[in-house]
Amino acid sequence: MSSRAGLKQLVLCDAGTLLTTPSNPLAAGLRNSATMERTPFKEVKDYRNRLLKNMINFKIEWESLQPTMLMLKCLTGWINLNCDAQVITVPQTISSGGDVYQFIAANKAGLDFEYIISADKRSLKPTLEVAMEYERAKAFIDAADSTGQTVFGSIQGDGADFTKYRAPYFLSFEVPKTTAVFGAQDLVERTYSIKTKNKKSIYNASIVDYLTFEFSITARDASILKQIDVMSKDVSPAVYIKEQNNGSYYDAFDFNTGVLTLHDEFKDGDDDRTLKLTFSADVPIGDIAFQFGAAYGGDASDGGNKGGTMRIGY
Repeated sequence: MSSRAGLKQLVLCDAGTLLTTPSNPLAAGLRNSATMERTPFKEVKDYRNRLLKNMINFKIEWESLQPTMLMLKCLTGWINLNCDAQVITVPQTISSGGDVYQFIAANKAGLDFEYIISADKRSLKPTLEVAMEYERAKAFIDAADSTGQTVFGSIQGDGADFTKYRAPYFLSFEVPKTTAVFGAQDLVERTYSIKTKNKKSIYNASIVDYLTFEFSITARDASILKQIDVMSKDVSPAVYIKEQNNGSYYDAFDFNTGVLTLHDEFKDGDDDRTLKLTFSADVPIGDIAFQFGAAYGGDASDGGNKGGTMRIGY
């Protein structure tokens, strides 16, 4: 008999807390499609090209459309095996519950993520991945239909929360702070990306020392005056970016001098005349901090859902 496809719930929390009192539980919530797959890992091949068992790799990917600054802060803190995860599949039959996979303790998965803002959407794309020895993986899979799920008081169902949906909303791109480099009406394209830069353990779990930042913005404000203004800026200037969050609240990305480097491109053709700025760098995890409260985009009690500031290099 065929079974039903789909993932019912994806929740992460602080490492070591899933089976006791989950700390900082966050659900994928509003999201695009998610997948969980298992595939052979590092199979051994003999001289007749026959593949022999070795390990099994588990990989879970999704794209959350409620990428609050709190979620970005938690994901940054959860890299390097610092989170527990619970994945529940859609029930296979009407009378059954979903299969429950708990990536905890010796079965913790490594975490990677990419935070993206463009004119099209704003999202966070986490990936959980770990390989297990074949017999351990078999036992892990076999237990999924009998493992009791952890119920989170603050998360119902898949955790979708429309109050945490974040559409793109450009406020400013300042180089340095308080000096807007382009106005919103001049913009042609913008793409902001923050993602983990990883290496892998023998169990295919990510170890992360850096976040890779790449922020690009293209505008039709490409006069000689603007080109000279851009070319006169420091090679590694301070950069401050604001994106509207909830109402009057905002998310900000505050880069100190000496963090990002500036690369500019000018293009003049029969159809368009543009100036593109790109700022990029790999930043050590220890150089990243988060600030919340009224002075940093949110309010004192919210903790990062309404807004906040990611500070880099201070």
